[in-house]
Amino acid sequence: MASPLKTLDLFSNVARGREIVTVLASHGFGDMLDAVRIPKGWIEKIVPPTDPNLNVWQRLRLVLEDLGPTFVKFGQVLSTRPDVLPEGLITEFKNLRSQVKPISFELIEPMLCAELGCGNYTEFFDDFDTNPVAAGSIGQVYKARLKDTDEWVAVKVQRPNIKKAIKADIEIIGWLVRMLHDRVEELQPYDLPAIVESTGKGILQELDFTIEANNAALFSALNPYEEVFAPKVYDQFAHERVTVFEWVEGRPPWDPAIPEDVRIKLAKAGGKSVFQQIVMSGFFHADPHGGNLIVTDDGRLCFIDWGLAGQLTREMRYFLADLFSAIAKSDPEKVCRVAMLMAQGKTRIDQTRLEQEVGFVLRQYRSKFDQNEAIGKIVIDLLFVFGSNGIQLARDYSLLAKAIISIEEVGQTLDPKFDIREVGKPFLRKLEWERWNPQTVTARLWWNIQGHLHKLRELPGDIQRFFRHLEDGEIKVTMKHEGLNDVGDVFDMGVNRLTMAIITAAILLASSIVIGTTAPKDASMTELYGNTITALAAFGFKLSILFGVWVIYDIIRHGRHK
Repeated sequence: MASPLKTLDLFSNVARGREIVTVLASHGFGDMLDAVRIPKGWIEKIVPPTDPNLNVWQRLRLVLEDLGPTFVKFGQVLSTRPDVLPEGLITEFKNLRSQVKPISFELIEPMLCAELGCGNYTEFFDDFDTNPVAAGSIGQVYKARLKDTDEWVAVKVQRPNIKKAIKADIEIIGWLVRMLHDRVEELQPYDLPAIVESTGKGILQELDFTIEANNAALFSALNPYEEVFAPKVYDQFAHERVTVFEWVEGRPPWDPAIPEDVRIKLAKAGGKSVFQQIVMSGFFHADPHGGNLIVTDDGRLCFIDWGLAGQLTREMRYFLADLFSAIAKSDPEKVCRVAMLMAQGKTRIDQTRLEQEVGFVLRQYRSKFDQNEAIGKIVIDLLFVFGSNGIQLARDYSLLAKAIISIEEVGQTLDPKFDIREVGKPFLRKLEWERWNPQTVTARLWWNIQGHLHKLRELPGDIQRFFRHLEDGEIKVTMKHEGLNDVGDVFDMGVNRLTMAIITAAILLASSIVIGTTAPKDASMTELYGNTITALAAFGFKLSILFGVWVIYDIIRHGRHK
């Protein structure tokens, strides 16, 4: 769960915090801000929403767009979580578009040279076009030619100081979301703090460009198809804030100039590649939409932008096969049983309600199984049912569903007759054979026996250590109190008020004592002494009155939150 914003972080981010609060208030979220006790001074002049007919999800999308690239990126990543967020919110977040203005190369150049460890980038590149070919919230891409090999490359450079700005925004988002989760009962079933925490970690990982380079290299090592490829990675230029890829010339999949025979061939090749990645290798491109695919002049399909990738273990792939089988049979009981076996949480599940909701989803799609209906869409709807019923599955399942939907959309753009189900069937049969062939079953059985034997050998030692700790008095019981956040807030507020009241009383008492102090015997000092005492007493009385009024005002202002 996301931790609350620390006091020091709050002060360091106060300017950005006020900006975020003002944008939220201007889009009609004043009641929400009141629920989390935002300081009144943070809310500047509130401008009424331009369209009061917008629903809450549409207004949230506008908030993210107004707050800039980091928040847009956050929303785009959250759009891949239909398993835990409402469908209306996911739909709006999918409409987010990054409109990032490029920054000048003069600001990028120091970062480029520092990462490459050179005095001037021309030591490595010729024909370096200082106008970026692409600009995102995290980095900018430039076209250049390697000096040593004359190869054209894409140079991706991170924006300067972006990490600090993104971390500050994530801290503020985490703080706001945690306050909302604690105080708005309707949001608690979604566990927004955990979602925001995992999303923030994912965005911070994208700041390390070596991860993207490693993902592209791993795909190239596992890819068995010549028609599909990822750009070559230049390892000598793979750094945290700078990385270099092969420059790929081509067209987007929707370009009408692509010949029809090439379209049909690449639609099938792209579908086979994605199923190979998901079902067989367990490592896949998590966002293969049309903007991340290039059709080359020699009739191949290139997957670019490997910053977001998913990974499935062997058991996760087997779960996927069981889930697809249960969906094809329209068997809600089996779907529920498979999902509960893979659940990560320990929440008590209402099985009757879960089966009813799963059955409703399957009935919706039953008449469409013979049509070209997206498998990924069915899986996404089921993942949301699982999540809303307390079954939390790994985020990679929603990523794979999104990947299937994306590649199907691209496939149908290239070939209107493209059917993702027909492409996927051979891979699911291969997975079933991998799972149940005699050699695999024997090997898994042997490993299970070995594991149990190893545990049995360790059991006497574990028992002996337990009783030794018990005898030495080293057994401890840890108790965790939940739901006491509000109690802590009220306690802190009470202590602050009491402290201020004591200080006020002390100043008032001291002022009274000062007035009653005996004057000095030296007559020449009497007038000076009297004036000083009067001034000190007057100042003390005014200060005590000021503090007293502040305490009373604070009690009246915040009393309703007790």
